[in-house]
Amino acid sequence: MTIQQFIPDFLDILYTADVRRLITLEEVRDAFHTNQILSKEHAVAGFRTLSPSNTLYVGSWIGFLTYCLKKEFPNIKFSELDIDHRCATFSKYFSQVPHYTCDIQYFNMLSEFDTVINLSCEHMDNRWFDRIKHGTNVLLQSNNLRIDDHVNCCDSIDVMKEKYNLTNITYSHTLELNVMNRYTLAGIK
Repeated sequence: MTIQQFIPDFLDILYTADVRRLITLEEVRDAFHTNQILSKEHAVAGFRTLSPSNTLYVGSWIGFLTYCLKKEFPNIKFSELDIDHRCATFSKYFSQVPHYTCDIQYFNMLSEFDTVINLSCEHMDNRWFDRIKHGTNVLLQSNNLRIDDHVNCCDSIDVMKEKYNLTNITYSHTLELNVMNRYTLAGIK
């Protein structure tokens, strides 16, 4: 499976008026930028090393990765969590999974999932991670790009491993991109 093959599926939902009015051309451009697609490919590779059955994707944005994972893993239950209320509409029409609109810091159902995906670790402090029970599968991404809304960057994959102390690492990768490095870490907390 390559995730690029699913881009037309997302573009098709832009014909839905509810979706079209919620997303800008700039967001579509950013969602399918080469850096995003390459990063998502490594997220899929990391996910393949885990043994999930009930997965929460934190910061799901437009639900593109959820959609791709559902296609490859149809027997896994997926849910999405995003602070942006617009993402619930993307879930309704695209990924078609349960969606929660909430700040992760106030989400009280983390213990209900055996796997947590967070590809936006640089956007939040580690309190959410500290609340995940031991034995939970995690798939994490962060980067070293210092901009205003990145409050928790990592300068290397080794720094990320220290910050997210896993009992078993199943996948570790540094992706060198044109403006930053993206770090992917999968394993068991």
